[in-house]
Amino acid sequence: MYGLQELGALVATLPREHVAEAARKQMRRLAVETGLAKYTEVSSTLDALDRGETVRRGQASPLGLRLRTIMAQADQHMDDLRRWAAENMVHAVWGTPHQAVCDIAATRSNLSLHWLAELHADLGHPPIPPIPDDHFWATPRNPDIDTSWYADRYAQDQN
Repeated sequence: MYGLQELGALVATLPREHVAEAARKQMRRLAVETGLAKYTEVSSTLDALDRGETVRRGQASPLGLRLRTIMAQADQHMDDLRRWAAENMVHAVWGTPHQAVCDIAATRSNLSLHWLAELHADLGHPPIPPIPDDHFWATPRNPDIDTSWYADRYAQDQN
């Protein structure tokens, strides 16, 4: 959740389903901003996710093939944002929603001045908690968030 400021703490405490909905909205924005939405495989996948459907996994799936092609073209043209968007799509579809939100936000921060406000809106405008400290990051009970580094750091600080 690094880089999301106070919204990182908010994302860490929200239910998985709520964060997944925000991740889908953020991914749709990113797909439009980077041109990925023009591909049928991408737009139909985003539509399927909105309907709660499962998307077939694998590099040989239609989406997997399209994303591999996009990444290869992005590498050829040194288009980091487009490559990151394709990688974010992988995380948004098959990864954890909390990580997807974080990854998509990092990419969108390079594209939109309003990315943070849009993310907050996609999360439903809940109250923003204060800036979290190491203790907060060491103790969330969220299986989607790896807190081991913070837990180790916090334990060292307490000794």
